[in-house]
Amino acid sequence: METNPQPFPFGQKGTILSGEHPGWSIEIVDDTAETGGYFIYIQDPNPDYPDFMGFDWWLENASHIPGLIEEMDWQIQWPAATEV
Repeated sequence: METNPQPFPFGQKGTILSGEHPGWSIEIVDDTAETGGYFIYIQDPNPDYPDFMGFDWWLENASHIPGLIEEMDWQIQWPAATEV
């Protein structure tokens, strides 16, 4: 079981500011209950494209997510945490 806090929120959409695919949305999903791993979804939000433009990656461990972010040279803006 992984206990280290991650530098990204699961299940929230962020925006890729720089690196591969700037301006695209990104979402990191904890899918360990179904597939045993984590999905990273990115999507081009450009409304001028009539078809879906996006990619996904599946990673077995959350500890691999920072490596993918670094490899893609992504700077990501996540939504601000909401107060409860």
